[in-house]
Amino acid sequence: MKDVRIEFANFCAMLASRLSINSTCGQIYGYLFLSKEPVSLDEIVSALNISKGSVSTNIRVLEGWGAVRKVWVSNSRKDFYEANPDVMGVALERIKEGLRKRISEAEVWFSEIEKGISKKENEFFKKKIAYLKEIKSRIVLLLEFLENKGNNLL
Repeated sequence: MKDVRIEFANFCAMLASRLSINSTCGQIYGYLFLSKEPVSLDEIVSALNISKGSVSTNIRVLEGWGAVRKVWVSNSRKDFYEANPDVMGVALERIKEGLRKRISEAEVWFSEIEKGISKKENEFFKKKIAYLKEIKSRIVLLLEFLENKGNNLL
């Protein structure tokens, strides 16, 4: 009989990979999401056949995203983890974080490009960059909406 958690973890790994997210993060999150009780690092290593170093690294990433949290289990000195059950909230935070990062990168890029435009190319490139800045402005508005009202969508 197949362990549903393992099957789901493997599905989450595939899905994460298709969304350009580390597949191991997806696999660990999926396993924890379907776990009734908090799970130790050793259990994750054993169940998913992943190295302890990789599990530890990816758990820290997931903690940083707010996708998992460390929990205390009485009579144990091991670290235990559980998944944040708010999948939509975690996904929304990842989207917002990605948008903020891309906006910041775009602003630096626009600044650098504008410095290098020659007078001969000036008008053509200014129009193109103005268009791209308009797109960036719309993405900023979307990000502001998500930050202010996005949680009400869930």
